[in-house]
Amino acid sequence: MECPYCGCELVQTDWYGYKVYGEHYWIPDHWEKTGDIFTCSHHEGFDTKEEVIEYMAEDENFQLEDWEGICCFSDTFNGNFYTDKNGNLEEGYPC
Repeated sequence: MECPYCGCELVQTDWYGYKVYGEHYWIPDHWEKTGDIFTCSHHEGFDTKEEVIEYMAEDENFQLEDWEGICCFSDTFNGNFYTDKNGNLEEGYPC
């Protein structure tokens, strides 16, 4: 799955779900998976100038000297994404 902002491959970091309680004491509780949690690897910055140039291609005010301070827009929500129960990619961390 790709980051919708910078196009890098998202890193799966975890999953989330809800607890299903057993009806009787002999049926154990278990977790039902709802979706996966991902992180954009560029949310804290890019590795190379070339990646930044490609990411900032649309910005006419971009100055190459500042490339080390540029990070993916996903940094505004800590680089986290998650899939909902339908598999749609959502911004942020599931609560």
